[in-house]
Amino acid sequence: MGDYTLMFICFMLTSTSLMAAIFGDGNSANGVEDQRVPAPDHLIKSLGTIFCDGQLRGTAAHIRIPPSYAHKKHSIIVSAAHVLYHAGTSVAYKKCVYRPQGKRLSGIDFDKISRHNFSPLTNNKIQQADHDIVFISLKSPLSDPGLNLQIAQNEVSVHLIGYNEDQDNISISQHCNLYTSAQFASNYLLLHDCDAGRGASGGPLVDVKTKSILGVHGGTLLLAKNNNVATIPRGALPNAEELINQGRKIDLGTISELKRFTAYLSKDFQH
Repeated sequence: MGDYTLMFICFMLTSTSLMAAIFGDGNSANGVEDQRVPAPDHLIKSLGTIFCDGQLRGTAAHIRIPPSYAHKKHSIIVSAAHVLYHAGTSVAYKKCVYRPQGKRLSGIDFDKISRHNFSPLTNNKIQQADHDIVFISLKSPLSDPGLNLQIAQNEVSVHLIGYNEDQDNISISQHCNLYTSAQFASNYLLLHDCDAGRGASGGPLVDVKTKSILGVHGGTLLLAKNNNVATIPRGALPNAEELINQGRKIDLGTISELKRFTAYLSKDFQH
Protein backbone atom coordinates (compact mmCIF):
# COMPACT_ATOMS: atom_id res chain seq x y z
CA MET A 1 0.00 0.00 0.00
CA GLY A 2 3.02 2.30 -0.30
CA ASP A 3 3.01 5.00 2.34
CA TYR A 4 -0.56 4.34 3.38
CA THR A 5 -1.61 2.54 6.53
CA LEU A 6 -5.03 1.12 7.34
CA MET A 7 -6.42 2.60 10.53
CA PHE A 8 -9.58 1.69 12.44
CA ILE A 9 -11.32 4.32 14.53
CA CYS A 10 -13.96 3.19 17.03
CA PHE A 11 -16.66 5.44 18.46
CA MET A 12 -16.70 5.26 22.22
CA LEU A 13 -17.32 7.98 24.73
CA THR A 14 -13.97 8.22 26.56
CA SER A 15 -11.69 10.93 27.84
CA THR A 16 -9.63 10.88 24.67
CA SER A 17 -10.48 12.76 21.49
CA LEU A 18 -11.77 10.19 19.02
CA MET A 19 -13.04 10.64 15.50
CA ALA A 20 -16.56 10.64 14.17
CA ALA A 21 -17.79 10.41 10.59
CA ILE A 22 -20.56 12.86 9.79
CA PHE A 23 -20.56 12.77 6.00
CA GLY A 24 -21.57 15.46 3.51
CA ASP A 25 -20.69 16.81 0.08
CA GLY A 26 -17.14 17.75 1.02
CA ASN A 27 -17.83 21.49 0.86
CA SER A 28 -17.58 23.01 4.33
CA ALA A 29 -19.09 26.26 3.05
CA ASN A 30 -22.43 24.47 2.73
CA GLY A 31 -22.47 23.56 6.39
CA VAL A 32 -22.70 20.03 7.76
CA GLU A 33 -25.21 17.72 6.12
CA ASP A 34 -25.97 15.76 9.27
CA GLN A 35 -28.75 13.28 8.48
CA ARG A 36 -29.43 12.33 12.11
CA VAL A 37 -32.83 13.12 13.60
CA PRO A 38 -34.51 11.88 16.80
CA ALA A 39 -35.51 8.23 16.36
CA PRO A 40 -39.26 7.46 16.37
CA ASP A 41 -40.80 6.08 19.54
CA HIS A 42 -41.58 2.66 18.05
CA LEU A 43 -37.84 2.11 17.47
CA ILE A 44 -36.48 3.86 20.56
CA LYS A 45 -38.35 1.44 22.81
CA SER A 46 -36.05 -1.35 21.57
CA LEU A 47 -32.86 0.72 21.86
CA GLY A 48 -30.67 1.73 24.75
CA THR A 49 -27.20 2.78 25.78
CA ILE A 50 -24.38 0.87 27.46
CA PHE A 51 -22.67 2.41 30.47
CA CYS A 52 -19.49 0.80 31.75
CA ASP A 53 -17.56 1.95 34.81
CA GLY A 54 -19.69 5.07 34.98
CA GLN A 55 -19.46 6.37 31.40
CA LEU A 56 -21.46 5.92 28.23
CA ARG A 57 -19.61 3.50 25.96
CA GLY A 58 -22.05 2.73 23.16
CA THR A 59 -25.49 1.73 21.94
CA ALA A 60 -27.30 -1.61 22.01
CA ALA A 61 -30.56 -3.05 20.70
CA HIS A 62 -32.98 -5.43 22.40
CA ILE A 63 -33.53 -8.38 20.09
CA ARG A 64 -36.51 -10.66 19.69
CA ILE A 65 -35.71 -14.27 20.58
CA PRO A 66 -37.38 -17.21 18.79
CA PRO A 67 -39.97 -18.80 21.14
CA SER A 68 -38.18 -22.15 21.06
CA TYR A 69 -35.12 -20.53 22.67
CA ALA A 70 -36.73 -17.85 24.80
CA HIS A 71 -37.03 -17.81 28.55
CA LYS A 72 -38.89 -15.13 30.48
CA LYS A 73 -35.92 -14.56 32.77
CA HIS A 74 -33.65 -13.36 30.01
CA SER A 75 -33.75 -10.41 27.67
CA ILE A 76 -30.87 -10.23 25.21
CA ILE A 77 -29.27 -7.20 23.62
CA VAL A 78 -26.78 -7.01 20.76
CA SER A 79 -23.94 -4.52 20.49
CA ALA A 80 -20.37 -4.08 19.31
CA ALA A 81 -17.88 -6.10 21.35
CA HIS A 82 -15.35 -3.26 21.49
CA VAL A 83 -17.61 -1.09 23.67
CA LEU A 84 -16.86 -3.49 26.55
CA TYR A 85 -13.13 -2.65 26.46
CA HIS A 86 -11.22 0.48 27.45
CA ALA A 87 -9.94 2.12 24.27
CA GLY A 88 -6.57 3.03 25.79
CA THR A 89 -5.71 -0.06 27.81
CA SER A 90 -7.76 -2.73 25.96
CA VAL A 91 -8.82 -4.04 29.37
CA ALA A 92 -12.44 -5.10 29.80
CA TYR A 93 -14.56 -2.80 31.93
CA LYS A 94 -15.48 -4.10 35.38
CA LYS A 95 -19.18 -3.21 35.51
CA CYS A 96 -21.60 -2.53 32.67
CA VAL A 97 -25.32 -1.77 32.58
CA TYR A 98 -27.90 -1.33 29.85
CA ARG A 99 -30.06 1.78 30.01
CA PRO A 100 -33.32 1.23 28.08
CA GLN A 101 -34.08 4.16 25.77
CA GLY A 102 -30.97 5.83 27.14
CA LYS A 103 -32.71 6.75 30.39
CA ARG A 104 -30.08 7.53 32.97
CA LEU A 105 -31.91 6.22 36.03
CA SER A 106 -32.93 2.82 34.66
CA GLY A 107 -29.73 0.78 34.39
CA ILE A 108 -30.06 -3.01 34.15
CA ASP A 109 -27.02 -5.10 35.07
CA PHE A 110 -25.45 -7.47 32.58
CA ASP A 111 -25.94 -11.16 33.32
CA LYS A 112 -23.83 -13.07 30.79
CA ILE A 113 -21.91 -12.21 27.64
CA SER A 114 -21.75 -14.48 24.59
CA ARG A 115 -18.47 -15.91 23.40
CA HIS A 116 -16.77 -13.84 20.71
CA ASN A 117 -13.47 -13.63 18.87
CA PHE A 118 -13.01 -9.88 19.13
CA SER A 119 -9.44 -9.01 20.09
CA PRO A 120 -8.78 -5.42 21.19
CA LEU A 121 -5.02 -5.85 20.67
CA THR A 122 -4.86 -7.26 17.14
CA ASN A 123 -3.13 -5.27 14.42
CA ASN A 124 -5.39 -6.73 11.75
CA LYS A 125 -8.12 -4.12 11.89
CA ILE A 126 -10.37 -5.63 9.24
CA GLN A 127 -10.32 -8.95 11.10
CA GLN A 128 -11.00 -7.06 14.32
CA ALA A 129 -14.07 -5.45 12.77
CA ASP A 130 -15.20 -8.85 11.45
CA HIS A 131 -15.56 -10.06 15.05
CA ASP A 132 -16.95 -6.87 16.57
CA ILE A 133 -20.35 -8.16 17.71
CA VAL A 134 -21.61 -9.59 20.99
CA PHE A 135 -24.86 -10.76 22.61
CA ILE A 136 -25.54 -9.88 26.23
CA SER A 137 -28.21 -11.24 28.55
CA LEU A 138 -29.66 -8.93 31.19
CA LYS A 139 -30.52 -9.69 34.80
CA SER A 140 -34.00 -8.20 34.43
CA PRO A 141 -36.40 -8.69 31.50
CA LEU A 142 -37.36 -5.83 29.20
CA SER A 143 -40.99 -5.03 28.46
CA ASP A 144 -40.78 -4.39 24.71
CA PRO A 145 -40.70 -7.35 22.28
CA GLY A 146 -37.43 -6.29 20.66
CA LEU A 147 -36.28 -6.18 17.04
CA ASN A 148 -35.81 -9.17 14.76
CA LEU A 149 -32.44 -10.14 13.36
CA GLN A 150 -32.34 -10.46 9.57
CA ILE A 151 -29.58 -11.90 7.42
CA ALA A 152 -28.14 -8.99 5.46
CA GLN A 153 -28.52 -8.90 1.69
CA ASN A 154 -26.60 -6.70 -0.72
CA GLU A 155 -29.49 -4.73 -2.19
CA VAL A 156 -31.21 -3.16 0.81
CA SER A 157 -31.74 0.31 2.21
CA VAL A 158 -30.64 0.89 5.80
CA HIS A 159 -30.91 3.33 8.69
CA LEU A 160 -28.51 3.52 11.63
CA ILE A 161 -29.95 4.05 15.09
CA GLY A 162 -27.55 5.12 17.80
CA TYR A 163 -26.66 7.56 20.52
CA ASN A 164 -26.12 11.12 19.31
CA GLU A 165 -23.77 13.02 21.60
CA ASP A 166 -24.53 16.33 19.87
CA GLN A 167 -28.21 16.09 20.79
CA ASP A 168 -27.84 13.77 23.79
CA ASN A 169 -30.50 11.42 22.46
CA ILE A 170 -30.95 8.28 20.40
CA SER A 171 -31.08 9.35 16.78
CA ILE A 172 -31.72 7.70 13.45
CA SER A 173 -29.39 8.36 10.52
CA GLN A 174 -31.41 8.37 7.33
CA HIS A 175 -30.75 8.23 3.59
CA CYS A 176 -27.81 5.84 3.97
CA ASN A 177 -26.04 4.01 1.16
CA LEU A 178 -24.16 0.70 1.23
CA TYR A 179 -20.81 0.32 -0.51
CA THR A 180 -18.39 -2.30 -1.78
CA SER A 181 -14.65 -1.84 -1.47
CA ALA A 182 -11.44 -3.43 -2.67
CA GLN A 183 -9.36 -1.79 0.07
CA PHE A 184 -11.71 -2.79 2.89
CA ALA A 185 -12.94 -6.05 1.41
CA SER A 186 -14.70 -8.37 3.88
CA ASN A 187 -17.50 -10.89 3.71
CA TYR A 188 -18.62 -9.89 7.20
CA LEU A 189 -18.96 -6.11 7.01
CA LEU A 190 -21.57 -3.66 5.81
CA LEU A 191 -19.81 -0.53 4.57
CA HIS A 192 -22.14 2.44 4.90
CA ASP A 193 -22.32 6.23 4.98
CA CYS A 194 -24.82 6.62 7.81
CA ASP A 195 -23.82 9.59 9.95
CA ALA A 196 -22.43 8.44 13.29
CA GLY A 197 -20.58 9.95 16.22
CA ARG A 198 -19.22 8.92 19.59
CA GLY A 199 -21.56 6.58 21.41
CA ALA A 200 -23.15 5.18 18.25
CA SER A 201 -20.97 2.05 18.30
CA GLY A 202 -23.15 -1.00 18.74
CA GLY A 203 -26.18 0.70 17.25
CA PRO A 204 -28.25 -1.40 14.84
CA LEU A 205 -28.27 -0.99 11.09
CA VAL A 206 -31.93 -1.65 10.31
CA ASP A 207 -33.72 -2.54 7.10
CA VAL A 208 -35.80 0.48 6.07
CA LYS A 209 -38.76 -1.73 5.10
CA THR A 210 -38.80 -4.48 7.71
CA LYS A 211 -37.18 -2.57 10.62
CA SER A 212 -35.16 -5.73 11.31
CA ILE A 213 -31.50 -5.58 12.33
CA LEU A 214 -29.10 -6.24 9.44
CA GLY A 215 -25.88 -5.30 11.19
CA VAL A 216 -24.21 -3.65 14.18
CA HIS A 217 -22.30 -0.41 13.70
CA GLY A 218 -18.64 -0.71 14.65
CA GLY A 219 -16.84 2.46 13.63
CA THR A 220 -15.00 4.10 10.74
CA LEU A 221 -12.41 2.65 8.39
CA LEU A 222 -9.80 5.19 7.34
CA LEU A 223 -6.82 4.88 5.03
CA ALA A 224 -4.34 7.31 6.59
CA LYS A 225 -1.18 8.56 4.88
CA ASN A 226 2.24 8.17 6.53
CA ASN A 227 0.69 6.70 9.69
CA ASN A 228 -0.77 10.13 10.51
CA VAL A 229 -4.44 10.14 11.45
CA ALA A 230 -5.81 13.61 10.85
CA THR A 231 -9.14 14.72 12.25
CA ILE A 232 -11.93 13.75 9.88
CA PRO A 233 -13.67 17.00 8.88
CA ARG A 234 -17.41 16.99 9.45
CA GLY A 235 -19.10 16.88 6.08
CA ALA A 236 -16.36 14.85 4.36
CA LEU A 237 -17.32 12.84 1.31
CA PRO A 238 -17.64 9.10 1.92
CA ASN A 239 -15.10 7.09 -0.03
CA ALA A 240 -15.32 3.30 -0.01
CA GLU A 241 -11.56 2.98 -0.53
CA GLU A 242 -10.38 5.61 1.97
CA LEU A 243 -13.04 6.73 4.45
CA ILE A 244 -16.23 4.84 5.23
CA ASN A 245 -18.29 3.66 8.19
CA GLN A 246 -18.69 -0.04 8.83
CA GLY A 247 -20.85 -2.48 10.75
CA ARG A 248 -20.70 -6.21 11.40
CA LYS A 249 -23.44 -7.79 9.31
CA ILE A 250 -25.93 -10.35 10.54
CA ASP A 251 -25.25 -13.68 8.84
CA LEU A 252 -25.76 -17.38 9.46
CA GLY A 253 -22.81 -17.38 11.84
CA THR A 254 -24.29 -14.71 14.09
CA ILE A 255 -27.69 -16.41 14.05
CA SER A 256 -26.03 -19.69 15.06
CA GLU A 257 -24.15 -17.98 17.88
CA LEU A 258 -27.38 -16.46 19.17
CA LYS A 259 -29.01 -19.90 19.21
CA ARG A 260 -26.03 -21.35 21.04
CA PHE A 261 -26.08 -18.51 23.56
CA THR A 262 -29.81 -18.79 24.26
CA ALA A 263 -29.53 -22.57 24.63
CA TYR A 264 -26.73 -22.03 27.14
CA LEU A 265 -28.86 -19.55 29.08
CA SER A 266 -31.78 -21.97 29.20
CA LYS A 267 -29.56 -24.81 30.41
CA ASP A 268 -27.92 -22.58 32.99
CA PHE A 269 -31.32 -21.45 34.30
CA GLN A 270 -32.48 -25.05 34.72
CA HIS A 271 -29.55 -25.68 37.05
